[in-house]
Amino acid sequence: MKPVKRCPMLLIVVLLLAPHVAAQSIKSVEVSVYASGYAKVTEVLTPPNYSVAVEVPLLSENVTGLSVLDENGKPLLFEKNGSVLTVYILNSTTRITITYFTDSLTSKEGKVWNLTYSFPYPVTIKLPPGAVVVDLSDVPLTITSNSITMPPGNQSVSYILPPPTTSTTSSPSPTQTPTTTTTSSTSSTSPSTTSSIPSPSVTPSTTTTPSEPSTPASSGRRNLLPIIGLLAAMGIPAVAYWARNRKHPGGLPISKDELKEKLEAMGLTDEEINALLYVYDQGGRAKQADVRKALGIPKTTAWRMFKRLEEKGLVRVYKRGKENWVELVF
Repeated sequence: MKPVKRCPMLLIVVLLLAPHVAAQSIKSVEVSVYASGYAKVTEVLTPPNYSVAVEVPLLSENVTGLSVLDENGKPLLFEKNGSVLTVYILNSTTRITITYFTDSLTSKEGKVWNLTYSFPYPVTIKLPPGAVVVDLSDVPLTITSNSITMPPGNQSVSYILPPPTTSTTSSPSPTQTPTTTTTSSTSSTSPSTTSSIPSPSVTPSTTTTPSEPSTPASSGRRNLLPIIGLLAAMGIPAVAYWARNRKHPGGLPISKDELKEKLEAMGLTDEEINALLYVYDQGGRAKQADVRKALGIPKTTAWRMFKRLEEKGLVRVYKRGKENWVELVF
């Protein structure tokens, strides 16, 4: 009896039906920061042809209000795993818009707010109205009156918000009540009843999900001043010169060469020196995970190394959210 030859058709069908997770083509990433430090992130991408799923990186693991829509505003199925989002699509899908909110991108030290993130694509940042930028980790790709586009990688933007001003627009209601209470003398109690009626401009969704603050054109021109206005006037070459010759982000007191000489004089290993120089290049602080990924150090080895460096008084290790951060000490 001749052996039966198995037809490879079954294998071909299985391969064709298996879900294909493809790389995405991100068109834009925008971060709108609120005065409270909360941020709304919008990622727009174009899925590749003949794919049923795409993997999209997120700016943070801790997100809320996650929404994934196609070009017609219809929701798409998705699955979140850490900071990676898998979106399931149809062949007809030509555009994916992902929006979410997070409070893990910003931190505050005194009066200075710091927006820090690591992302493999350029990110456009819109700060709150009236914000004044005091430091940038890198030369921006573009600068407008109300936004900064930073290049890929580990980036940080430091800014200061203007002091809160007392508005007198909320007090005119007592002066307006005589015009609305001319019917009878009992209308003096009407403010207590009318105040319980919600205004038509307020929707229930705004109480649970932050909405993007309105930014009139007049206030937008004041954003990111004085640095943005000065750099925009001087041009990109001046920006590059400023980035090369200014003190490193965070106001580090010594240069990189001086730090390297100091570390070599202390008899540190090459691995320890390279780790500290990497943290220096990130503005004096970086995620411990980013350091070990950049240098190819195992997790346990990196933990022990930074423990030794902390005991020597060279770094400070602290926790922000779920991430361990390393900060140089001078």
